[in-house]
Amino acid sequence: MQAADGRRQRAAGPRSQRRLLAPAAVLALSLLGFFALALLAHPSVPDGLDARVNAFVAAHRTATLTAFFRGYTGLGQWLVLTIATVAVIAALAWRARRREAAFLLVVMSVSPLLNLALKQLFERARPPIESAVLSASGYAFPSGHAMSSATFALALVVIAWPTRWRWPAAGLAATFALLMGLSRFYLGVHWLTDVLAGWVLALAVVTATHLIMESVAARRSRSAPQRRPAEPVEVVFVDWGNTLMVDCGGEGPMAAWPEVRAVDGAQDALRRLRLRYRLLVATNADDSGERDVLAALSRVGLDGFVDGVVSSRDVGARKPDALFFRAALLRAGRAGLPLAPARAVMVGDSWPNDVVGAQAAGLRAVWLNPSGARRADGTAPDAEIRALADLPQALAGLSGAAPVAPPRRAG
Repeated sequence: MQAADGRRQRAAGPRSQRRLLAPAAVLALSLLGFFALALLAHPSVPDGLDARVNAFVAAHRTATLTAFFRGYTGLGQWLVLTIATVAVIAALAWRARRREAAFLLVVMSVSPLLNLALKQLFERARPPIESAVLSASGYAFPSGHAMSSATFALALVVIAWPTRWRWPAAGLAATFALLMGLSRFYLGVHWLTDVLAGWVLALAVVTATHLIMESVAARRSRSAPQRRPAEPVEVVFVDWGNTLMVDCGGEGPMAAWPEVRAVDGAQDALRRLRLRYRLLVATNADDSGERDVLAALSRVGLDGFVDGVVSSRDVGARKPDALFFRAALLRAGRAGLPLAPARAVMVGDSWPNDVVGAQAAGLRAVWLNPSGARRADGTAPDAEIRALADLPQALAGLSGAAPVAPPRRAG
């Protein structure tokens, strides 16, 4: 077991570094973009582009667009974004997503402070008041409304990315930030380069914060002592397809499938495990909630052996996303508190979903590997079994307990 922990630690370093390459490249490009815009905004550079855009917009304003942007630009005010930020942080904290809550708090604190500092540094004047619809005080570069709204929008995309809501969130966030930026130079209170600089700076702030938090988490993970095997197992999450039940390829809710069939030895294994552990089914069932899964289990006589179901349809995220496992731990916890990851084990046949995803979330993982396949990436499960009948023995080894004996049969 210690050797497996060592292999996971050695493999975690290169994997975490590769994950940070793309954000690092985005950060570098966004900073280069800002420096280019800063040169265009410098007083010594003729403002031909900004002046032409300002004149074009002023000549093509309409009463309808002006009324819309007058109202819309108010959504980018400091008070409005602060209230929205506090509401999202409270929702994240309530769902035990403290890391994401801290991420949002950091970016929304850094963004306005950085914006104020840069305004004082560049001291760029706003467009002429004669061509503006609204009056605004202070310096222009970079746009505070554009930067803060884009920071908020990008942060929400990062938070929603592990869930199935990633694309709707990205679409809404892009629309919100784009319209906010357009409102600022349409109303004549900012130059075009002010808005563009606000957008690229927002990207830089969100990316830099993400990089720092990921680096700190990876360093803590590598330096933390691996003591998971000493923890007793309290809850066992069991995958559905080809782990507990045969994947018959049905469509729609499981309860209505023409055929459902348990894997060989499933009932005997669950009967033995039920004496010591709480059992929950953890499944990527996008069309079936907990009631549908339990109804399907009842058709093969297994519903009485499980304490609940964690379904991707109910959670809004799929394995191996960390949100799925956080929801599973919250479902397995008590009094509204999530179960400690070290007290839970995920059992399944999918290497990326049930092993890699579970271990990344802090759970131990038992890999159901009937074919005896080998991994070449240097990683290892906490235990490996060939059949579900071997699971009680494997779980006993993880928690240092005596194996659960098969129940005695009468007669």
